[in-house]
Amino acid sequence: MMKLTASLLAAAAFALLAPGAHAGPTPVDQPNCALYSNSTLMSWPAQAPVWQFCWRRPANSAPQPNGSAIELFDVFYNGHRVFDRLNAPIINVEYGPGGCGCFRDWTDGEVRFEAVGSPCGNGYCEVIEPAETVCDCAPTDTCDSNPNNACNVDVGNFNGVAADKEPDHLIMTTQMSAGWYRYTERWTFYLDGTIRPEWGFGAVPNPCTDTTHFHHGYYRFDFDIDGPNNDEVFREVVADVGQDTDGDGIQNEADNCTQVANSDQRDTDSDGYGNACDADLDNDGVVNFKDLGRMKSVFFTGDPDADLDGNGSVNFGDLAVLKSMFFEPPGPSGLVPEEVLVSTEEHDYHGDTVSWLAQDTVTGRGYRLIPGSDDEGLPVTTFDPAPFAQGDYWVLAEHDNEQSDAGISCAAHLDDFSNGEATAGKDVVLWYRFGTLHDGGDECFCGRRGPALVPVGNWLPKP
Repeated sequence: MMKLTASLLAAAAFALLAPGAHAGPTPVDQPNCALYSNSTLMSWPAQAPVWQFCWRRPANSAPQPNGSAIELFDVFYNGHRVFDRLNAPIINVEYGPGGCGCFRDWTDGEVRFEAVGSPCGNGYCEVIEPAETVCDCAPTDTCDSNPNNACNVDVGNFNGVAADKEPDHLIMTTQMSAGWYRYTERWTFYLDGTIRPEWGFGAVPNPCTDTTHFHHGYYRFDFDIDGPNNDEVFREVVADVGQDTDGDGIQNEADNCTQVANSDQRDTDSDGYGNACDADLDNDGVVNFKDLGRMKSVFFTGDPDADLDGNGSVNFGDLAVLKSMFFEPPGPSGLVPEEVLVSTEEHDYHGDTVSWLAQDTVTGRGYRLIPGSDDEGLPVTTFDPAPFAQGDYWVLAEHDNEQSDAGISCAAHLDDFSNGEATAGKDVVLWYRFGTLHDGGDECFCGRRGPALVPVGNWLPKP
């Protein structure tokens, strides 16, 4: 469903240079919505705001010709700058054999949904009850052939963005149409700094949706933690994700000792490393003579942290474990992934990467992006969606003319932006792919997808 215009490339090029491109730091510790046309300030809660940002409804979103759903600019948490821009510029769908080919979809076509509140008009509704989209109406199937299914048609009479201001979280909701598809988007902001973007894939009845197809979406996270400079991205890696290396019945990414069998997962100091592989008794990151002295001081006692083998007593068995780890770090543990600095632009499938950490090198504040439980997989059924997806992530140096790939074909072409530029200590962008498989015959469940972004470091309010 690629939306064609007579001047596709020209419009795309214009949009990349239009207001709303990367604007750099604002002069004060709050958003400057004057920099972004058709944007509105959101401050939540109203008293002593925790979150502040500028937002723009899908109908006004850029880059064109396809838009990017809800756009957020100048995102601040507790007075600290976090992002320059958040949006989803690329949404596409690929059909399997016998299907309808592939489409690059648009996300600036708002469609009505249910939103009741006050004020409610001109593209904004502050709701008094949760907004209801097609995915809320029928979370498992929105386009079956049952004529009595009320979710086969659009519901409600509001177009735009609904804001649900709860005591502990804020939800921004919208619904869009692209042909027969109904896309829903939510951004949820929590008091503790967590952000949860969520995308729902629905539809109204159409013959194309009867065949197996895969939806892909690409979020663009333009990190500006404490300003655009001095940011870096780490891949957080656990070796052999999905496997059980030590045979204790726990997959590596959930195992606090991936190379030592410990089905009880005993971790008495709660540092993410199981006792069976944690002779670092003083938690300084390495097993050495200080740890030996600590064990000596509690020898033949029931000290829980030094009881590495879990037999109830600190003895020669525990000393042997400590000796085997001398001058080594604790672990490895799937709960404490290895950090791998992305020093130059790169893109790939997630592989052993379980999360990404964007961090300011000066302040130490950062955000960890954790994939949603269903975001990572590209399952092979009647066709393999991986080649079309192109990848799961792209870490890129920020450039104003790389807001999207211009939408000139079905598949994303973000690889064109990855050319080896330095990313360590720079202004960086992380693109993140999410998606869902719709099997033929069970093709229209919304399959909500999206990652979690969790703050790392000291984000206490500025004095």
